[in-house]
Amino acid sequence: MNCRRRHRQSTEELISMTSMMDLIFLLLIFFLVTTTFKEEEIDHTVNLPVDARNQALTQSAGNLININIRKDGSYIVMGKQVTEENITKWMADEVAKKPDIKVLIRSDQDAKHLYLANVMSICRHVGVPKANIAVKTEK
Repeated sequence: MNCRRRHRQSTEELISMTSMMDLIFLLLIFFLVTTTFKEEEIDHTVNLPVDARNQALTQSAGNLININIRKDGSYIVMGKQVTEENITKWMADEVAKKPDIKVLIRSDQDAKHLYLANVMSICRHVGVPKANIAVKTEK
């Protein structure tokens, strides 16, 4: 009766895939948790005017500034209420970083024309090559 175990002498060594799979899943979870997703800067309290001839604004990632003008004339940029002076400073810095930047102005349909004209004037003053006014498209 042979009670000894036979040891195979093999030239191949077995690699445990369990730890490698654990590492891959941990990395996957890490990247999913730490990824930040771009949120569109839309102020939902702004009621846009309607236009049937509206055209889409072409944009590449990171070259579009959204400025929201509420009914009471307050300016909202990146979710924060700002003054005209702050918009001028911030926009001048952005134009210095990215000269081909575009501005999308979302003005409430009941806001005074003066607020929209002020933002357009700021855009021209700091050298923004293209400023657009957002409107809703009729369906």
